[in-house]
Amino acid sequence: MGSYKIVMEAGRPQDYFLDIADDGYVITTDSDLSEEKKQELRDEVLRGGWPESSAITKLDECGDPTCSCSRMKNPHARDLFIKSALTRLSEVCVGKKEVSYASLGCGLLKFDFTFLELLLSAGIPVTSVHLVDSKYEKDAEKAEAYRAALVQFAAWFATCNIDVYAHGSLEKFAFRVRQANSLPVAVVQIDVAELTGVFESEVKPMLEEVLQYGGLFCALTSRGAASGEGSAANSDAWGEVWRLVPETGRMRQVVRTRYNPALDKGIELADDEPLPPAVNH
Repeated sequence: MGSYKIVMEAGRPQDYFLDIADDGYVITTDSDLSEEKKQELRDEVLRGGWPESSAITKLDECGDPTCSCSRMKNPHARDLFIKSALTRLSEVCVGKKEVSYASLGCGLLKFDFTFLELLLSAGIPVTSVHLVDSKYEKDAEKAEAYRAALVQFAAWFATCNIDVYAHGSLEKFAFRVRQANSLPVAVVQIDVAELTGVFESEVKPMLEEVLQYGGLFCALTSRGAASGEGSAANSDAWGEVWRLVPETGRMRQVVRTRYNPALDKGIELADDEPLPPAVNH
């Protein structure tokens, strides 16, 4: 991709270098924050905050007020989901010396930044992160914001000896991790209705090829109202956890959780309770 300019908050352009190698490896500039400032930022993120810092100005998340996964409409869903995913991943990473995880449709990377800091704080030895988004394609339109976020994300975690990879499609991601024999222990997907709609036909078969045995797929999605419910149910977000069963090599759903904006905890669904259809926003 080469070098390009990002306009910082003060209005002054600053040069950043970004290159994505043939295997997806991200090469960029280093973070220029002092170790003291880095630790202050990290501590604030671990407390659930999001401080103002030049190191993360380009990272963001969906703010669509109509989306049930956004904090504006459902203030608890993301935090509850991330805690659940952290607990589940901690369990499957016991005894592992190296952990790789992937994020599908990762957008502006605020979730992944927070999640990765929580994983590291929990002692999970993450050594590589695979980020998958169509905006990483060389010819993607209006991709500057995504590339700027990628620069800051990769620069930050490079100092933690974590390799960051960027892939412009599911196909490239799957091919590259298999070729490098770097299969992820976990894959997360946050509010990507396009992928939720093709889970059975595209995402699930791909996961059965690239996840480590026993690995997890954790997704948070917007969905419509369940049968017989009114439009107020459209404010709910829905979490899913799937596991690649070693004995069969197939994905099996472990738990489904409903996040209602009026509640500060998730509600697990019964085994026979279907999920509503995915919706776009």
